Amino acid sequence: MAPLRRIPPDSLSDLAALQREVNQLIERLAAFERAERPEPGEWSPSVDVFDCRGCMVVVAEVPGLLPDSLHVVVRDDELVLSGERRERRAPGSAAFLCMERPQGRFVRAIPLDHALDVRGATARLARGLLTVTIPRLKERRGRETVIPVEREEE
Repeated sequence: MAPLRRIPPDSLSDLAALQREVNQLIERLAAFERAERPEPGEWSPSVDVFDCRGCMVVVAEVPGLLPDSLHVVVRDDELVLSGERRERRAPGSAAFLCMERPQGRFVRAIPLDHALDVRGATARLARGLLTVTIPRLKERRGRETVIPVEREEE
């Protein structure tokens, strides 16, 4: 029978840190799976999220909507996009034979993982695309701050 080896204390702290990181990764992946599906009568616009010139940019496809039918808000570390596409009626006495364009309410929540300046955020609607731009806050880590040491008189 082989003798048991003791694990050095430094390795235990490294293993604990690795375990925490794996748990956080699993929690984030589970959040994607728990994402709410639209209820009947609701729809969900396609969204692109990317980083560009020190800003987080979110582009959502919302064709046919007007700016007053959209609501953009940052709440609880999430960017929440919501709105409503009104029911369409066929002109005159015509009846729809096929309706593939979604209608009704939508809500889309995009998690904000980085430090962002929400006060500097802008939202624009052009050609059916809602573009929300939120500047990132300057990274403060790695910056050196000198704390003066005072001499105490004896």
